[in-house]
Amino acid sequence: MTKRRLGLVGYYGYGNYGDELFLDVFRKYLEQDFELVFLQDILKRPYYLSPLDDKVRDLDAILIGGGDLVIPDYWTDQYFEDAFLAKPIYMHGIGVPTWGGENERVVERLAKFFQHDNVRQITVRDRESKAWIEKKLAPRVEVLYTPDIVCALDLPSVERPSDPPIFGLVSRKQKPGEIQWQNVRALCEKAVSLGYRIRHIVLATGIIGEEDRQAAEELALPGVETIASENIEDLTRAIGECTVLASMKFHGCVVASMFGIPAIMLITTDKFRNFYKLLEREELVAHHRHPDLPDRLSRFMAKIPYASRHNLRQKADDGLVKLAAKIKQDIGFE
Repeated sequence: MTKRRLGLVGYYGYGNYGDELFLDVFRKYLEQDFELVFLQDILKRPYYLSPLDDKVRDLDAILIGGGDLVIPDYWTDQYFEDAFLAKPIYMHGIGVPTWGGENERVVERLAKFFQHDNVRQITVRDRESKAWIEKKLAPRVEVLYTPDIVCALDLPSVERPSDPPIFGLVSRKQKPGEIQWQNVRALCEKAVSLGYRIRHIVLATGIIGEEDRQAAEELALPGVETIASENIEDLTRAIGECTVLASMKFHGCVVASMFGIPAIMLITTDKFRNFYKLLEREELVAHHRHPDLPDRLSRFMAKIPYASRHNLRQKADDGLVKLAAKIKQDIGFE
């Protein structure tokens, strides 16, 4: 039987760790029944090398997600284009980054898209995004919620060394002078004093990986192991080998947590805080700007309990199974 064609819309191809993991998750749950088709051709405007109407015409449905795609203060010609609405639309694992404020015209344009009859299902990654979308965009369909879909990822097997244990660090490219490296260095120095060796993980591939490699060079601590790879699973394994992690990247924290590894957040945006509320581990909330950052690290860090991880995994899995069933039902799968 010829597979139905499902168009994928998201922040794909740039090498951002979380978005590449989204693809792995969608392949796991959807590739058996669907041919997954990327709509975007190139990584910068105009994004599409052939007319978008023609691209959409050859599809059976479109999946938008996951990630921070519902941007209230900025419109990008990638995620919510009118041409997409010619086909059934499914959104899954999306979030709303609210820290940038709102632009009234952008919110109005988003609302018009979300209220269209062809938007068949909306599933968000946290309750705060659900509340914002319901209030600001008022879609016709119910807004569903599951934990971040990366919680459903199949993690590779790892061997975690204990002599010495690894303290993992994930940074990211920021504007010059924005990262408070003195606080990050103090955290790493405390880790060394507690018997850890430091592993600096460049948690991206492609063009974002190159930017993050440049940022990693700013740490300038002697004896630090740096891990970089163009293979996403290598990066996931590098996280899994750590005993403790500190990360400026959200999905570094998510993956570490799903391994059971306590992960100190180094940025306090909505998605970080919301995820740690789910885990009930708000003592790990921190920021690289906080002078007391080293206080978040102690000699004995409690692991993330299996029950907490299993609960998140089951809920994320359930949402993805229902997504696949919903698409198949709507487009007349036989």
